[in-house]
Amino acid sequence: MMRSIIAASLTALALGSVAQAQDASYTLGAGYERFSGDGVDLDSVVFRGRYDFNQYFGLEGQANIGIGDDSVTVLGTPVDVSLDYAVGAFGVLRAFSNENGNVFVRVGYTDSQVDASVPGFSASADSDAWAYGVGGEYLFDGRNGVRFDYTKFDYDGGDADVFGVSYVRRFGG
Repeated sequence: MMRSIIAASLTALALGSVAQAQDASYTLGAGYERFSGDGVDLDSVVFRGRYDFNQYFGLEGQANIGIGDDSVTVLGTPVDVSLDYAVGAFGVLRAFSNENGNVFVRVGYTDSQVDASVPGFSASADSDAWAYGVGGEYLFDGRNGVRFDYTKFDYDGGDADVFGVSYVRRFGG
């Protein structure tokens, strides 16, 4: 029920904002994110695209690709864990925004796949999660800049804290 209410609210905001699309722009970015949860720290490269309907509201999608693994001990046995991928879609609300930067909150839904292996055996787990976070962008020249963000992935069996830094490039608007 709560998921339906959030999805309907984000859709209504998006459709309402389309009418004010004179300030529309889009942003592309790439960077680094670190997933931390359940005693495991996983590194990833993130690719992100965002469409801004106006100065305050946008939708973004992102894809993470794991670039390393971590080891955790389970019942005395070392287990190698790695992030295969994570993809997500988010609604973004900017409380403060101007041509040189913004501060934002975001809410969305993600799907992730993690691989785990011990000598002679490996397994994969696919999990979806609600995700929410905060961040900020600073554009050095109105077009090129840096983004810092924090997002919590709220999985059924636990959660992950994700910290990231990215290069961003804004087009339009």
